[in-house]
Parts: sequence; structure tokens; C-alpha cells
Amino acid sequence: MNKPYILDETEDFAVVFKPAKMHSVPGGINLFEWYASCSASVYDIMHRLDYETHGLVLFAKNEKSYLFFKKAQEKDEFIKEYSAVCAQEIENKKEGFPSPRLSGNKFDSPFIIESYFRPFGPGRKLVRPVTDNGKKHKEIAKDRGGFYRTEIINKNGNAFTIRIKRGFRHQIRCHLCWIGFPILNDPLYSCGEDALSPDSEMALRSHALFFPDPSSGEKREYRIEGLAG
Repeated sequence: MNKPYILDETEDFAVVFKPAKMHSVPGGINLFEWYASCSASVYDIMHRLDYETHGLVLFAKNEKSYLFFKKAQEKDEFIKEYSAVCAQEIENKKEGFPSPRLSGNKFDSPFIIESYFRPFGPGRKLVRPVTDNGKKHKEIAKDRGGFYRTEIINKNGNAFTIRIKRGFRHQIRCHLCWIGFPILNDPLYSCGEDALSPDSEMALRSHALFFPDPSSGEKREYRIEGLAG
């Protein structure tokens, strides 16, 4: 799928598909401006996907729903589910990665990868996980003062199903690379032998969103086909 589309829309919100190699917000051809051209009202985007990542994005259409969703995020009621196809396990020899911090066994599911993050590399285009209290680095991103958490809820060979409640730039890509499973065709975190053909999309999709409805409070679930087996 290489074009955006609206999966569902109410007077309060819209769930929109973002294709790969499209920005989420202004900075080139982007999903926000595309959706604004299709809708009579749009207030703000509730989360972003990386340029290379494709899948579902939530928009608030008014201030009331925006504030409602922000509170839902703070209460861990807004959940994003991803699927990824990764290289078979390889030894991560990339610079800047400490020993992984895991809750559970990475060969079983569910298990949790957790860290702070810091900018890394030329132009600060990459991120690296940080597991200490941040004194060694000047710029440390923390999730409400704690670790960002990537939960692997299913692993089938080299196919992963992942959930996050709040995310940082490149979080899933960096965390999977950290434990030795870089995402196929990732232009920033792959290790060469794990890549697909140059024209292939990065194998990471936001395939499901879970959140309460701003009007009724009822739980909403939106889902498209995932990549994980």
C-alpha cells in the first residue's frame, strides 16, 4: 500500500493509514496535510510514525478530543500495536549499545525491552539506548522519568508483534536492533546482511490502535493486517 487512506472517521477523531516513505507531519509530503485536505476539521495528530514506517495513525478533530486523548495517553489507555519482520538473530556489534535490559527471556513472549534514549551519530539521526541514570550523557530522553518500554507480545521465528503505550523516535527499531533482531530493510539500524532489496519497504507496520472513545468512553479497536506471522 503506497497511498494514504482513511480507515474510519467520526466527528471527534480519524484513524488514517500512512504509507512508507511519507512524513507524519510537515517537512515534505506528509500525512497531516493530506488528511487536512480531506477533512472539514482537524486539530492535531496524536502520535507519529517514522518516515519509513507504515500503518495506522490517530488524529483528533477538535480540542475536546485532543485533550481527552492526551489524558488517555497519560493513563496508559492508548496502546499501539506493531508487527515487524526481522533478521534471524545476529550479534549486534554496532557502536553505542550497552548490554540489553530485558524483563523476561527474549526467546519467549511476552517480554519487555526498556531503556532511556539519547541522540547518536552524525547529524543526530540515530538514537541509542541508555540504561544508567543519565549522568554520562548530556541529553537523555525519559518516559515520565522512567524507561521507555517495548513489549513483545508474540514472536514467531523472525516475526514479532509489539506493543507500546508511549514511544520515542526510532524506539522499536532501536530496541529490536539492540537485542540482535534488526528490522528487515531498515536503512538506519540494519546490519547489511539482514536487508531486503533496495526497493523494498522497511518491515515495520503499525497495524492496530486501542483507545477510549472521546464521546462514549467505550473502548475502540482498529486493526489492519499485520506483517508478523
